[in-house]
Amino acid sequence: MQPDRDPGPWVKQRQAGRFGALNAFVDREVETRRLESAILNGQSLMICGPSGIGKSAFVRRVLADLPKASAARCLYVPGMKDLSDLLRQLVRQLYQMKNPSLRRELHSAGVTSVTLDSWLRAQSSSRLRGALYRAVEGSDYRIFLDHVPPLTLGVRKVIKELFWMRNTPVYLLPFGAMQEAFGSVSRSFYWGDRERLTLGPLPAIAAQELLESCIEHFALSKLDLGDFREEVLELSGHVPGAIVKMCALASDPHYQYGTRVKIKLVHIDYLMSGHGLVFPGPNKDQFQP
Repeated sequence: MQPDRDPGPWVKQRQAGRFGALNAFVDREVETRRLESAILNGQSLMICGPSGIGKSAFVRRVLADLPKASAARCLYVPGMKDLSDLLRQLVRQLYQMKNPSLRRELHSAGVTSVTLDSWLRAQSSSRLRGALYRAVEGSDYRIFLDHVPPLTLGVRKVIKELFWMRNTPVYLLPFGAMQEAFGSVSRSFYWGDRERLTLGPLPAIAAQELLESCIEHFALSKLDLGDFREEVLELSGHVPGAIVKMCALASDPHYQYGTRVKIKLVHIDYLMSGHGLVFPGPNKDQFQP
């Protein structure tokens, strides 16, 4: 009998029905089918696109909609500082998912859920690599690395080891477009166009749908929107992150003059903000593309 496995964050999120009140995920049917196929068939991918295009929101939605058994095998790393940080996050998730090999190894060393974090901090990168490789050996996991910075040699070696030697597909979501980085990574990993999924701007209808959802979510309809809709769509270039962020800014009284929105100021501050989408409240992470 297989040991009980933690259903994983994506199953829990879907069961709780809390992907967020804002419908920040629109269109992307073709890309969704491509990623779902890659996950089910064990194909690694790099998911490319400019900042704010919605790579994180896209992947999170696909993971949340996977069948329970498939979602339970997905590890998601929202960001990494360096090789040691990456390894600690992966080993921690595998332990929490009740990976039987890892649990036996750590329990034999006296590690428990209470002492896990201190144990992780005390280990060298080589020790953590060994624990990670043994845990995924013969298993069927999928590893998603989000907000990937330029890859160091050490991180590249771990990624290659995972998908080439341990048959564990890896899905990379790099900062920004990273087209140049993809060329370098593809040469290092022997990846080509088959391993690249590029997200572009939304079609006009989908962009309008997202804009209306944002207007409702941020309670902008009480304002005199005038040319607001047209200008947001034009200035955003139909990039979903830009639409969401600009609407979020527009809801702040600082960007309002009476009942009108200072759309030019909204656009300038959006461009100067680094395009990060951070919203107040307990569910802020659910709205980061």
